Amino acid sequence: MSYSKQARGSFESVSERIPEGVKVYLPVLPVTALVGLFILYPIAQAIYSSFFNKDLLAPSEAEFIGLANYAEIWSSPTIHQVLWNTLVWVVVGSSAAIVLGFLMGWLLHEKLPYTSVASAIVLIPWVLPRVVGASIWQFMFGGSQGIINELLVQLGVIDEYIVMLGSTELSLWPPIIGMIWRLAPLFALLTLTSLQGIDEHLYEAARMDGATPWEQFRFITIPMMRYNLAIGFLLMLIYNIRNFSMIWVMTKGGPGVSSSTLPVMIYRTAFVDFDVGLASALSLILFVVLLVFSYYYIQVYDQVRGDV
Repeated sequence: MSYSKQARGSFESVSERIPEGVKVYLPVLPVTALVGLFILYPIAQAIYSSFFNKDLLAPSEAEFIGLANYAEIWSSPTIHQVLWNTLVWVVVGSSAAIVLGFLMGWLLHEKLPYTSVASAIVLIPWVLPRVVGASIWQFMFGGSQGIINELLVQLGVIDEYIVMLGSTELSLWPPIIGMIWRLAPLFALLTLTSLQGIDEHLYEAARMDGATPWEQFRFITIPMMRYNLAIGFLLMLIYNIRNFSMIWVMTKGGPGVSSSTLPVMIYRTAFVDFDVGLASALSLILFVVLLVFSYYYIQVYDQVRGDV
């Protein structure tokens, strides 16, 4: 008997001894192992570390402190400020990017002159590397005599130059403006593709029935785009709440924590203050929020697939 026949016979004998219920899961075993290694294990490690006072430079000296890290999150005014910054960052940045992106997508759909050129230009902020885009805005807002300062003085909006990135009251807003600039083109592209998918005969029939432009927009455009808009909105929230580079490049979360959001606070806590335990607890809060957004994203996506 040849070696190949012996190997085949051995494999068949082993295969026969494996229960049918187990065989079903064998093809997905490698993927399951990878998910466990690269996703589930880090989550479990973060949960475990959140119950310890653990220094990044001396992990072997970790001390079990129970829920003390979560108690600090609950009671710390600094962390409360960071959570408020995160809420402002997500709500204002996402809402403004959606409104601006929708208007841009609508204009691109109107087949104005040079629309194809405008479409390419509009996408530049999105295709630029994130660090490059953030560096551009840091230069424009930087110092007391950046381009933005000069423009505001010339327009008479302010009387003297302001160090915006160094102001505790204003430092969060330049990164928000930079993020709106980056995300609006993405929503514009989503809006444009959604509008192109609406049958023009619906508008023609509505105009024949005497519908005004507002009624066409309200009863045709919005209903036909509602799922795409919902998906875009949730994607904006997910992208925005975990964004790190725009703030870190422009302000590094300062002065103090005046422009810090949750991802920036997690990084600073873990790799500047070396407090792995508190950083893990903060990471779990971010994880839960992203899990909620992801759940609703999947729900909306399933509804879209069900309607197709």
